[in-house]
Amino acid sequence: MASEPAAIKTLLDTLNGKHGILGCLLVTEEGVMVSSSLPEDMDLQTLGALSATLFANNDVSLQRMNMGGLEQMTLLTDQGVVHFYQIPKHYLVVLTAPGQRINLDGLIRSVEEQAKQLSQMGI
Repeated sequence: MASEPAAIKTLLDTLNGKHGILGCLLVTEEGVMVSSSLPEDMDLQTLGALSATLFANNDVSLQRMNMGGLEQMTLLTDQGVVHFYQIPKHYLVVLTAPGQRINLDGLIRSVEEQAKQLSQMGI
């Protein structure tokens, strides 16, 4: 990876608290965690693996439906929002804190900007 791990973590940390965001996770397409700004008490390795699988499976489904490739997706759950954004060979996964008021438009725009910065870092 071309970027310094500390620089990636710093960038992920910038979104914490904005738009109800609890934290972010950067994983490879294979589900290997690269960096995280999520609380350390979460099972980040499992979250990364499951996130990559979830994104990849939905991408295949959309392609089979002739709807193109998946670039980003947002899941609204009873515990909050999980937003996924595809960066070349990686997924950026953003979780909101339970019970937070969510500005979904702001969240999506912020994630797009963060993904752009990660791409510029050589991610």
